[in-house]
Amino acid sequence: MSSTRLVSSLHVIPMSQGVHQADSITGETFSLGATPVMVHCDKQQTNYYNDLSGIGSATMDSTFVIHQIIISVLVVAGFVCTKTILDNVRRRTAKISVILIGGGPIGLTALLVAARCCRVARIVLYEELCRKAMFCTPHQIAFDVKSVHFLKRHGVDFDNIEGCWDAGCFYTRLAVFQEYMLDIAPRVGKPVDIRTGTKFTSESLRDLERISGRKLVIACDGSSGQAAQILGLSDEFVQQSCRAYGAVAALDRPSECQVPLPERYVHNLHFDLTAYGSDTSEVDGYNGFSFKVFGTSRNRYMTLSIPKCESPLVKSLRTVLDRSMMRNIFLKCFNTYKSSSEPNLSDPLAVKYMKFSPRLFEIRLSQRVENTAYFQEPDMFVLAEGEAARCYNIHTGMDVNVGLRGLMALPTFLSGIAVADTDHAILKVLTQKNKDAERVCREFTRTGLAEYHLSRSARV
Repeated sequence: MSSTRLVSSLHVIPMSQGVHQADSITGETFSLGATPVMVHCDKQQTNYYNDLSGIGSATMDSTFVIHQIIISVLVVAGFVCTKTILDNVRRRTAKISVILIGGGPIGLTALLVAARCCRVARIVLYEELCRKAMFCTPHQIAFDVKSVHFLKRHGVDFDNIEGCWDAGCFYTRLAVFQEYMLDIAPRVGKPVDIRTGTKFTSESLRDLERISGRKLVIACDGSSGQAAQILGLSDEFVQQSCRAYGAVAALDRPSECQVPLPERYVHNLHFDLTAYGSDTSEVDGYNGFSFKVFGTSRNRYMTLSIPKCESPLVKSLRTVLDRSMMRNIFLKCFNTYKSSSEPNLSDPLAVKYMKFSPRLFEIRLSQRVENTAYFQEPDMFVLAEGEAARCYNIHTGMDVNVGLRGLMALPTFLSGIAVADTDHAILKVLTQKNKDAERVCREFTRTGLAEYHLSRSARV
């Protein structure tokens, strides 16, 4: 019995039993039941279906690849979105602790600036002097117009500080300013730990290690302080010439009260030193001296300054070591240009109570080579500010403003270090702070001394 079955395009041809021959078309015989059959395959048709099969396989492979790419893209996008969300949350919640070393005007102002920053979680202040000793400081400080605006923006109410105004500048005693800043510190809205009577030493580093999280330690303990060196900053300073000569004098009058007084200036002064054997009559073409009186009514300070030149008068005052000559210059200038309400200074009082420079010296600004650093192991930033970072070798009465200029970049620095999570980000923040420090020194070297002493119009 013969049977036929159609499978796709294959032709099943029934053959008689025992017949195994094929026609001219290549074929293959096999047996289906009792009847041998010959399956005839057309090569052209076979290749056509093979091509269809290959196309189908390629289509499936392409679909699989596309699915894999889509899945990979979704996974990467999900990872990026999750990381972005977590980074944003971390940035919004990033906090740091600020440790201040030094309770002077710079340290207390830094406390106020840090307290106003949303990135600061807590503040610790170390001050070597006890609270009572801090309030016995007799020196007067003066805030220029720019510093006054900066302090006002951070909540300082000058109407509640004992002092006086003159030409937009505010004059007060250092102790009065310190007392005011310490009084408002508990009301800044941040946890503040003020440790007066506690000197910062190498043993204090253990206390820092116990503070969890990222930390910023600001050394503002003055030019003679050791905190910056203890914290790992280099104690190397570089000096920059202010292109001027100067001399200073300090007068302590125990009979007077500690009342803040405005500064008084006079310019283009020339002195006759013939009595001391110096020919100083040649003054044409040379600048004269600037004289300034400042301080409280009891603690008066005087400075002489002149732009760098080689006039006979300057040469004499730089080379001749005659203490009576410089003392008489300060004495005569003070009695001539003091306020009318002040008593004259007699020779005996000058000899007893006045200290002064014996000759002119070159005025320089000293700048710490290394102002900032980051230590990875304790996750701690270190910063030097105030006279621990830069200072004059002459007292101008406006010295505090040099330190305040450095603090004006502190809010940006606090925000930057709180969220810096890579070496590149940390280096970027440190580099920017160093640039700010360089800019402050450059500006004060170029214009600071002239602004505070040499080029103001006479106000006597």
